[in-house]
Amino acid sequence: MRTVTFVSFLFLISMFTLSTNAQVPVSSEAPQAVTKEEVNRFMDEYKVRFMKMDLDSFMALFSKEAVENRMLPYGDIRVAYGKCFAVSDSIQYNLEIYSIQTYQKSAFVSGRYELIQSLKGGDKKKVFRGNIQWNLIRENGSLKIKEMNYGRDYSK
Repeated sequence: MRTVTFVSFLFLISMFTLSTNAQVPVSSEAPQAVTKEEVNRFMDEYKVRFMKMDLDSFMALFSKEAVENRMLPYGDIRVAYGKCFAVSDSIQYNLEIYSIQTYQKSAFVSGRYELIQSLKGGDKKKVFRGNIQWNLIRENGSLKIKEMNYGRDYSK
């Protein structure tokens, strides 16, 4: 009798455990990996928003944890682009992408940029060129810039 009671007790415990585990929904979908097409669309949007010089729209492409050139945090990045847009009549941004490396939740992009800035109040233009790299991450379902590093060519 004790054996039957003990076996019955074990059976009830195992049924209770199974029923509570069955109530937890199991996600059958793995997070979607970042694709090259998604990165290309992001980079196109980056160029468009940069040239529109709409600070809020442009900064929406950055993670709040973003760092530029290994030292500028998000707040300082925002101030710098705000100043750039404030003194510009227009900005032309050209980008040649050399490589895109994609991962499950991120991507690494390298290339070369050319920025032509037309300044307000005259015919003066500034031209900046150099190599550039982006580390993109998926945040709340969208790609964001986590880190951006670039140099500048100083030759004519």
